[in-house]
Amino acid sequence: MLIVTRWKVSKVLRAVFIPVNLSKLILFCLLTFIFQLGQADETRNVKNFNSHTYEIISQPMDWSEAKKYALSAGGGLAKVDSFQENVFLRSLMAETTTRAADGGNAKYFWLGGTDAELEGSWKWMDDTVLSPKSITSRGLWGQGPGFENGYSEPDNFMGDQHCLAMSLEIWPAGAPGSSAYGLAGQWNDISCSNKLTFVVEYDTSAKFENGLLDVKHLSAGNKSYQAFFQLSPCGTLCLKLISADEISLPDTTLSNSFSQSVLKIKKLEFDGKMYELDLKLIDAKELIFEVSNSSLTSSLVTYPSSVWISASPETVSVDTVKLKKAIDYAFEDVIVEGTAKPQYTQGLVIIRHGVIIAERYASGSNKDSIATSWSTAKSFTSALTGIAIQKGYIASVEAPVSEFISEWQGGETENITIKNLLMMSSGLKESGNDGLTMYLGEKNKDGIYKILNNNLYSTENRVADPDRAHWLGAGYNWNYQNADAQIIGESIERSTGKSLAEFAETELFSKIGMNAGWWKDGFDNYMPWCCIDATTRDFARFGLLFAREGKWEKNTIVPAEWVTESTKLSVVIAPEMKSGYGYFWWPDVTGEWFYAAGSRSNNIYVHPGLDLVVVRNSTLEFLGDETAKDRTSGAHVTEFPAKWDHHDFFELVISAVNN
Repeated sequence: MLIVTRWKVSKVLRAVFIPVNLSKLILFCLLTFIFQLGQADETRNVKNFNSHTYEIISQPMDWSEAKKYALSAGGGLAKVDSFQENVFLRSLMAETTTRAADGGNAKYFWLGGTDAELEGSWKWMDDTVLSPKSITSRGLWGQGPGFENGYSEPDNFMGDQHCLAMSLEIWPAGAPGSSAYGLAGQWNDISCSNKLTFVVEYDTSAKFENGLLDVKHLSAGNKSYQAFFQLSPCGTLCLKLISADEISLPDTTLSNSFSQSVLKIKKLEFDGKMYELDLKLIDAKELIFEVSNSSLTSSLVTYPSSVWISASPETVSVDTVKLKKAIDYAFEDVIVEGTAKPQYTQGLVIIRHGVIIAERYASGSNKDSIATSWSTAKSFTSALTGIAIQKGYIASVEAPVSEFISEWQGGETENITIKNLLMMSSGLKESGNDGLTMYLGEKNKDGIYKILNNNLYSTENRVADPDRAHWLGAGYNWNYQNADAQIIGESIERSTGKSLAEFAETELFSKIGMNAGWWKDGFDNYMPWCCIDATTRDFARFGLLFAREGKWEKNTIVPAEWVTESTKLSVVIAPEMKSGYGYFWWPDVTGEWFYAAGSRSNNIYVHPGLDLVVVRNSTLEFLGDETAKDRTSGAHVTEFPAKWDHHDFFELVISAVNN
């Protein structure tokens, strides 16, 4: 395995000696093989997340008291390392009732940050710099519309607000959103004298560095230890137990444990990846263990290679019974007007923490079956726009489209921006049903369709819609048009000097291991509004990329700021709608999740806070030659599901997560 090979060839190996400090208990247990599997301590309110353990302390304390308590327990006040951890903590502390008067009387709990030593110089308890931008591109400090322009938390409004807390509701409490300073899950600087509940965070991970394996939490019988192992010569890869100190960390299902002569390490961080590791005791006298198995496991840093890892839902805190309801929704027949009708789902894959936890295909289909995107392709085009801006091909979203589309210079289209098109707010009239026209073509008097040039259709003879054009004073500008997406794709091609497919392959597909084919319209124009063919699993790669703010392993593929900006609610389509519009994405109005939507419900759902991705594809047949990826020789045939509601479906998945 990869981890074994790297350990064996590591150039940093050296003699490591730590005085043996084995308690008689652990030595006796090892020598007689009677380690018992550590059981979770049900008397303590503890949960696991990404190799750490968290304990809820319901007794309110001021910040200094809480810090002292956490340190004495062997942990610290919670330190947020990711957006997902922030969401986890918000969920974990949902029942909190403690309030802070100087925080708008909202509900809060303590986090482990302070600027008490130097005003404005925020640090965590471990003395590392508290830098929200290094954690996520999403706003962590309260920055609601109640602030004047340029202001946000932390503001030290009262003059003595030097400790960090997370709010669990809008503040001031009961304020309308239009005057709020912050939202649930955001941070506020408040007085350290407030009495709040808090979380003690324990590092229960295992790490390998410089030839030394540090297992921070090892359960043995009814006791816990921090154990150290060093490399030991053998025919394969071996480690010798050299030190074990008793600690007081609580046991959970994540605890590393020994049973039947095998030490199981649940989460081992190594070289930017997370592994599950088995160590078999081969020499009881010398306490030498041999690595018998190592494999990648679920985590916030787990990504698929050429293959995906699969795991049971429970291993990532998802309820299998509840999850089945979502799977049944996608596949089981639906009664419509007294008749059972099919959902026409070809493939469904559900990802959490980088691994497949559920997957199902229709009869005759499998993980290698090709599906198509329809308008989900627009979300790919949005990503490519962000990449083009980051690389300097396009100045910004405020750049006029006429800078690239010379045909739009000198007329009323001259000042339409890239942003206008991304938000489906060009202000131009739609010519009939442009989706049908751009894909099928124009119908002649004999009822036969003749395909047409998508670029010419989208650029020529476009006129303003008085009810939508912002330059004519229209207050409501949104109108979904495929032609607007075609113009974005053409702008990318003209600015980069590459075809859309070439740019996508170089800058996106190849970097996330996605095999995809992008169709042309029959006139050598790629169709940025439509028609990417890939497997359901490969569409999930794109969803995972956006769940992780554009990062793939150690590389940034799409700028994090673009991921956040393009998927946030930019357009309220109608007050009663649960979804709005971003930049070719459909964000839920809560701001918690978003999806890429394609005709016949070929969709990619993404919940970044839960590190959750779901892809659903419809059945697909091809007419003609599908390998050419060109409308002159082929076409897609798909079916609408009998009944599909984005929120009803995805909320079934969300409700299955026990965060």
